[in-house]
Amino acid sequence: MRGMSKQSAGTSDEHVRGGQAAEAAYDWRGAIDAYERALAAGDASLDEAAVLTALGRCYWNMSEARTAWRTLRRAMSLYQQRGDGIGQARATLEISRIWGPPDRHRQMLDDAIEALGDADPALRARLLLRYRWSDDAANERWDEAMAMAERLGLDDVLAFRTQRQAWDVFDAGRVEEAIALFERAHDAYARMGVYDPASGALRGIGFALIEHGDLDRGYAFAERSVDYATKVGMLFGVQLALMDMAAVLFARGEFERCEAMLARSPGESDFRGDLYRMWIAEARGDIDLALSLLVSPDRGGNTPTAVGQIHAAAAGLLFRAGRHDAAAQAMRAWVGVERPPEDADFPCFEGPALTECILAVGDEALWHAVRDTFVRFEATPRPTLRFSTLQGRAVAPLRGGIAAKLGLRDEAERVYREGMEWCEEAGCARDAELCRKGLAALSGE
Repeated sequence: MRGMSKQSAGTSDEHVRGGQAAEAAYDWRGAIDAYERALAAGDASLDEAAVLTALGRCYWNMSEARTAWRTLRRAMSLYQQRGDGIGQARATLEISRIWGPPDRHRQMLDDAIEALGDADPALRARLLLRYRWSDDAANERWDEAMAMAERLGLDDVLAFRTQRQAWDVFDAGRVEEAIALFERAHDAYARMGVYDPASGALRGIGFALIEHGDLDRGYAFAERSVDYATKVGMLFGVQLALMDMAAVLFARGEFERCEAMLARSPGESDFRGDLYRMWIAEARGDIDLALSLLVSPDRGGNTPTAVGQIHAAAAGLLFRAGRHDAAAQAMRAWVGVERPPEDADFPCFEGPALTECILAVGDEALWHAVRDTFVRFEATPRPTLRFSTLQGRAVAPLRGGIAAKLGLRDEAERVYREGMEWCEEAGCARDAELCRKGLAALSGE
């Protein structure tokens, strides 16, 4: 063909082999180019659905979510048309890595497991782990996956059990033991080339440590997650952990370092980068710039926690900008997001961004609902919740303000005082000042 480069010449099989070699070297962009050339060559021997599955996987590794989703949906459709349950399951396993609407994920997984049947027990076990909600059926799927993993020796699946144990131990308040288990899970994932969970294990414990007030140690784990994800080219994993590090810098008022951290992000799939740019503009007093940086809920990709965070951020900024009607509307949208059962405690982690709006515009029913989530959290053996890693803010100003609104003076004073002490120790001066003002208001000063 006139104009075809030497690089693009060759058979589909040759390009596929080139793509596989590039994947083995973590060269996802090179793999994408090779697989695209394989599809363009269009040889009769080409398994288009298999190439599309590999291509979609690489697009997601590059954090190109929409292209990855479309590519994998096309692969799934081709497999369904030819009645290939194993192929459909493989493509579904890849698309389930991409954040999206829980109901849609569940339906795709249900369809894939039905199409797969008993044809590939190992693949079935891996699919069963992809369900993302808490109910009796999910527990049954978990048990089935673990039984298969033990019978078949699926170390990558069994590593999920280690990670789940790590979370259970952390929630029981045994932090050092939990860290050791997260490290073990990471090592197992990394050894087997399961890149997303390997990065996620480090990011998960870092996120939790930051959330519970150990900002420096959590930051260090997030940094390790960035380093690992960078090494294997998992760009979305890089973004996630970078945003957790940005949360610490933002909370400490280190805006230039925070902006430099945001500039390191290899993509924009994690919308929190735009939220931090908006909040930094607000903190510097440029409210017009901040308002121009409001993030559309569409950026959340219909993922409940993402959409909720965006509405919460908007409500908080709009209220502080004096646009109270718009803020109230955004707050109602935040409350109205449909969430899976495991996200029931969302006010603890998303509420701090709209603290002033909740306290001024919310009603008693909302105040009780928010307080109840904190009370449930505090009733567990888990380490004390001090910080929203999602938003770079301490939770004490919201927690104390809610107690004050409900007339729980002693509780409000305790929360504000303990929060102020922790914020000062952690270097979160703005949040310490909010707690200080809350205490002064209780005293009528």
